Amino acid sequence: MQDSIEADLLAAHLVPFARERAAWIDAYITAMSRADPTASVERVERAAAAAWHSHGWAHPAVVAHLEHALGPLDDA
Repeated sequence: MQDSIEADLLAAHLVPFARERAAWIDAYITAMSRADPTASVERVERAAAAAWHSHGWAHPAVVAHLEHALGPLDDA
């Protein structure tokens, strides 16, 4: 699992990301499913929508991995 997280974070640094809401959320969900494959679909979808609303300017994989490690960024 660490390899996919590292790959996501490296890609986030090097590759532009979709800024359109649906594509951003899709990328967030993909990254979160790698970081936490046991998470419920409903929880990840809610987290993705909230993350896009507050952090849509940032790379979705970075946001997903930070939220997986630290919890919702809005609560910080």
